[in-house]
Amino acid sequence: MKTLYFKLLPAAKFFPDPRRDGIDMLAAYGDELRIWEGSEREIIKSFVDYFSKYDPDRIIGFKQDYEDFPYLLERAKKYDIELNLGKGEKKIESSGKYFRGIILKRTKIPGRENIDLFSVAWRDFPRLPTKELDELADALGIRFERIPQFRLMERSKEERKEYLKKYLDILMKVADELIPFQESLSQLCGVPLEEQVRMTVGELVDVIVVREMKKRGIKELRIGGKGWYEGGYVWLKAPGVYENVVYLDFQSMYPSIIKAWNISPETVNMQDGEEVEIEGTKYRIIKDVKGVIPSIIEDFLKRRLEIKQKLKERYDKKLDSQQRAIKVITNAMYGYMGWNGATYYNRYAAQLIASLARFYIKEVKKIIQEMGGDVIYVDTDGIQFTGGNVDEVMEKINGSFPLNIEVERVAEKAVYWAKKKYVHLSNGKIEAVGLEYIRKDYPPIVKKAQREIIEALIRGDVDKARDIRIQYRNMIKNGEVPIEELATVEQLTKKPEEYEKATKASVAAKLLREKFGVELHRGSYLYIVIVKGAGGPTYRARPMELVSPEEVDREYYLKLYDETIKRTFEPFNVSISRRWF
Repeated sequence: MKTLYFKLLPAAKFFPDPRRDGIDMLAAYGDELRIWEGSEREIIKSFVDYFSKYDPDRIIGFKQDYEDFPYLLERAKKYDIELNLGKGEKKIESSGKYFRGIILKRTKIPGRENIDLFSVAWRDFPRLPTKELDELADALGIRFERIPQFRLMERSKEERKEYLKKYLDILMKVADELIPFQESLSQLCGVPLEEQVRMTVGELVDVIVVREMKKRGIKELRIGGKGWYEGGYVWLKAPGVYENVVYLDFQSMYPSIIKAWNISPETVNMQDGEEVEIEGTKYRIIKDVKGVIPSIIEDFLKRRLEIKQKLKERYDKKLDSQQRAIKVITNAMYGYMGWNGATYYNRYAAQLIASLARFYIKEVKKIIQEMGGDVIYVDTDGIQFTGGNVDEVMEKINGSFPLNIEVERVAEKAVYWAKKKYVHLSNGKIEAVGLEYIRKDYPPIVKKAQREIIEALIRGDVDKARDIRIQYRNMIKNGEVPIEELATVEQLTKKPEEYEKATKASVAAKLLREKFGVELHRGSYLYIVIVKGAGGPTYRARPMELVSPEEVDREYYLKLYDETIKRTFEPFNVSISRRWF
């Protein structure tokens, strides 16, 4: 397919407004790289002419629906330039949908696929703090340093051009990594790519389930009503440092339970089901007729196994994408049954699956302990322990349950702070879960320090960890940290005036509207810095773009830093320094 990549750079230092601020530059890559600058009219006209001449089948960008196309539309109006970018010179159309706390905008270009990778980041990479291109690239092993708008506009014209070139280069590399998987997902679900990337995983599962249910003539059903039910079992022996920790992971635990117990919306708590009791709760399960979801899972698991056998013979990116797509959809079948938006909703079925998962993992814990192992940590479908004969343990477990457990990794060292907060050192690589340095609500400078300190401590270099602590602390104390290194990410989950209790995001958003006329919509992210002044930190929250180094409340950041680093040292049972803070 002929693909066009593009990115627009507004001529504004911060919070660009297309009603007020023009276009500085526009870069596109189709048959070759083009960068337009100078007269705004000529920039827009040249881009439209190039777009029409190149005639792409697919447009790929990042936030083009959220930023670039709306900006182009508004600026083109000023010069009476029509953005008739569809096939046959049809106009582009704008729409949007609410998804996970944000309005995901969409631009329809008749006759062409418009793929906004931001929607992919939002759905498929939920752990990324802001879902920006640099985070997405980093998650894919691609190095990219994103420059905030207010810093970019401080650079020279040539530097801005080089940045746009780099941006498009990274965009193409990210697309090369993501698109094969997205195409496989579309093929598996039978949904056009442009529609698929803007759907939730639950919606994709719904397409498959509805199709199969209709084949059997089963009408829409809703069983169990709304309500909370207990999820996975999580347990930690005690915080601390452990050596030679074996991490066992149930492969496709929930799909395997569904398949083994014939759990499906139309098989659980029906009148003619067979009664079973799990964790004190009784359920009825139809067992003599295979359910729709178990049938789908059986087919998917078989197909995935066949693909993985081919991959053992030779690696193929397309085949690997297909097996990963199958894995994602298969694993989502459990959540689908308890999702209120499902056409075939059965809360009892989802509750039963969760109960069985807890039952099995607790039984596995008992087996490991009976065979001489010391269980350290349990989390939903994985268990971590020391001691015991691993091969014998796995043979016993796999022979006792209708599930398959495998070694995920062996950690030379494992450090635990609390439930869902630990790191593993395995084959020289550090794997982290729940630490501050992978969260969005901590400043980058604090996260960098913590990451380096953990890397030093877990490798046994306590003196280096102490030196790192002092180095970063002095940087904050002496005001040697750029504003963006102090900023935390806050999301505006509703209109500023709708907040009953002030938040950092609402305070900053009100300031932007009142002083600068900037209107932020629900789901917007703000980079917040705390300044000196009266009142608590919430009321001293400011957008980083408006803060000068002299205004920063260094004492606030020193306190946050000291508390975070103190917690970081605690499980290692070593003093943070010869003298305390």
